[in-house]
Amino acid sequence: MLQKRYKTVIKVFICGFVLLQGTNNLFAQQQLTLAESKELALKNNNRIGKAKEDVIATQSDKLIADVAGRPKLDASATAFYFGEPLNTMLPEYGFAPMVSITQPIYTGGKIKYGRQMAETNIQMSNAQQRLVEDEVLLATETAYWLVVQAKEEIKLEQQVKKQLASHYTFLNNQFEAGLIYKNDVLRAKVLQNENEARSQAAENKLILAKRRLSQLIGIEAPTGIEVADTLSTGDFSKQGVLDAVDANRPEIELATNGIKMSELTKSMLKADLKPSVGLSLNGMAAFGKEGINFGDPTKNHMLTYFGMLSVKIPVFDWGSRKEKVKQQEANIRSAEYGLKELKSQITVEIEHAVLNLQLQANNIDLMQASLIEADENLKLSNDRFKAGTITGEDVLIAETLWQRAYSNMLDAKIRYKIAEAVYHKATGQIK
Repeated sequence: MLQKRYKTVIKVFICGFVLLQGTNNLFAQQQLTLAESKELALKNNNRIGKAKEDVIATQSDKLIADVAGRPKLDASATAFYFGEPLNTMLPEYGFAPMVSITQPIYTGGKIKYGRQMAETNIQMSNAQQRLVEDEVLLATETAYWLVVQAKEEIKLEQQVKKQLASHYTFLNNQFEAGLIYKNDVLRAKVLQNENEARSQAAENKLILAKRRLSQLIGIEAPTGIEVADTLSTGDFSKQGVLDAVDANRPEIELATNGIKMSELTKSMLKADLKPSVGLSLNGMAAFGKEGINFGDPTKNHMLTYFGMLSVKIPVFDWGSRKEKVKQQEANIRSAEYGLKELKSQITVEIEHAVLNLQLQANNIDLMQASLIEADENLKLSNDRFKAGTITGEDVLIAETLWQRAYSNMLDAKIRYKIAEAVYHKATGQIK
């Protein structure tokens, strides 16, 4: 009876384990499209997360700047004790709480400029976040297609391995029958060894490509990443319109807001040349030994208040404030030249991306034609070898040419996809 129970428990355990393994395998085989990978990168990437936190920090700066012109309330408290001989002139002990209200009346516009600078800083941090997102998305798209390329290379080498194995068996049989020399068999063996080395390199390339992709999209287990796209299903047609467009680039927004920030800094420096006026109201109480009230020494408490109006007027500083304004004006002109240069560079970058994308599309057509020719050449070589009109070396050469043409086709398609991503990044359309 106990043995039956043990057997039942073991069967249940085994079934549960198998079910769990099947669930894990199912999860591990979950495939990611390019769009899903980019969405995960926007959600999980560390650089993007840092940029988002920087935006939150600048928003806090804006809230701080918004209340800079409002009255401020502060409270403090002081306890004291005086020993001899001071206690003969002052109360020996006491406790004095104090409340003060301060209100800036005139600051030369610093409060207004501070608010504008905080608002501009938010715009710059948002543009910086967009810039980081564009860079991460380009890196993610590149890494995604490198994973696809590595998988396609592995498939290619597996196919070449089967073909070389068939050739080797056929040539070896021919050699053992005394119909060909051993040279052809040795050449086939050399090609098999090269194929084995390329297969291992492709496996390593796939591991590294998955690791890079997992880092970008925030997945801890790179071995569980599977990509849904293949080079046989992708769109490699030429773009219909590839004219240079006005790029919606965050770099331009950053540079433009940088100039605006410099102009506001100049206004702040000019405000230092103007007087500033501030008002403070203070209320104070004191409790302690008799004599703490200077108006009535018999009392042990006191209540009082006072107000202060402060006016600060810059008079003479050897011209340093004016020089700071002149220096900032030069910084503004320098930033304006930098913005013009940036726009020129972006125009050239877009034109280069357009030409490169068109070039890669043309290369695909050429590589496709080469692959068709190499495939036909391999078939003819096999037929002629079986007919005895060419040697085994000719067949192996045809096999090598076909493998090279197929590999070149893979490279051309990957270069096209990466060039397409670079074009979208250059025109501000990577998302």
